[in-house]
Amino acid sequence: MRMAATQAERGGSAAGGPPWWLVAGLLAGYALALVGLAVLPGATLIDRLRALDGGICAQMPGHSFFPGGEQLPLCARNTGIYLGFATTFVYLAASRRLRVSRLPRLSVMIVLGLAILLMAVDGFNSLFLDLGLPHLYQPANWLRLLSGLGAGTAMAAVIMPTASGLIWRTDDPRSSFDSLGELALMLPLLTIDFFVVLSVEPIILYPVAIVSSAGLVIAVTLVNVVLGLGLTNQLGRFTTWRQFFPVFTGLVVLAVVELMALFLLKSSVMNALMA
Repeated sequence: MRMAATQAERGGSAAGGPPWWLVAGLLAGYALALVGLAVLPGATLIDRLRALDGGICAQMPGHSFFPGGEQLPLCARNTGIYLGFATTFVYLAASRRLRVSRLPRLSVMIVLGLAILLMAVDGFNSLFLDLGLPHLYQPANWLRLLSGLGAGTAMAAVIMPTASGLIWRTDDPRSSFDSLGELALMLPLLTIDFFVVLSVEPIILYPVAIVSSAGLVIAVTLVNVVLGLGLTNQLGRFTTWRQFFPVFTGLVVLAVVELMALFLLKSSVMNALMA
């Protein structure tokens, strides 16, 4: 009887995912990593976030916001992109759409495409000014932030269902945004993001820095999900979040390693050019 019970327990564990002690240990690891990021000596939290984000962002002072006189880890455009990404992620989680597997409706995709186009136009306009070339208008950080927020929402609306369709054995057949009305619900949230960052009050420094950096890590992690599961042909293997959590944790660690490697590569190149 004991053998049968043990086999049943093992079967239940296999069906439900990894043992709870592993899940608890991984959660504790997240907590320790966050505490270490904040309190370990040698650098401030903002300095560490600046290093984490530096591989994908030029962090030019003239293109950045300075809440309380401290430069944010990401430039205005990237702050918008990854703050918008994080906000959309939280919205979809709150509306129980993290497992949706379909891309937005065509009408929504057109609007999201226009948001990406707006960011591209504003980005090239800013680049042309920096290069001393003719440009359409005078760039401004508020425009960089605004275009980034829209692009971040567009990225999340596409990447999340793409990753979800690869993860789950049985997924949610809805799309991330089924209608323009649903997409419009993002506007108040993005408007809050916009004016919070634009205020450059000292109190917003850490919340904006942390949330935008978290958005970057989540975005890279989801790209790793798409590439990792796609290349290894491990598609649709998971039925519960508990099953997927260890894999997700490994992909988060990989995302952090990738971002730090990009930062070190960028620093090496810059040092070589300045030598």
